[in-house]
Amino acid sequence: MKILKKAVIIGYGSIGKRHAKILFNLKLFETIYIVTKQKISSKYQKLNSLKELNKINPDYFLICSETFKHYKQLKYVVENFKKKIIFIEKPLFERSYQLKLNKNIVFVGYNFRF
Repeated sequence: MKILKKAVIIGYGSIGKRHAKILFNLKLFETIYIVTKQKISSKYQKLNSLKELNKINPDYFLICSETFKHYKQLKYVVENFKKKIIFIEKPLFERSYQLKLNKNIVFVGYNFRF
């Protein structure tokens, strides 16, 4: 299995914490960064804002913040990075938006339980 260098989790609520734990246990990434204002585990690197992402050039993005922030955060990522893998927790947005993905691959979480 190919190990990627850097993953970023945007948002560190309950689902962001769950994704961080899973990624850490899978050992798929050398470094896991988390964009949050909260205190985080020493297993991860903390970023205080999206602008700090430009310095690290991550391979994989997880957007796990509140739904109303998804569009703004995804827009920032696709405008500043190309050919990246982006996963967004459900729901994608709180309303309809138009957005060019700039050759990024975007996945949206889906709950199969129902």
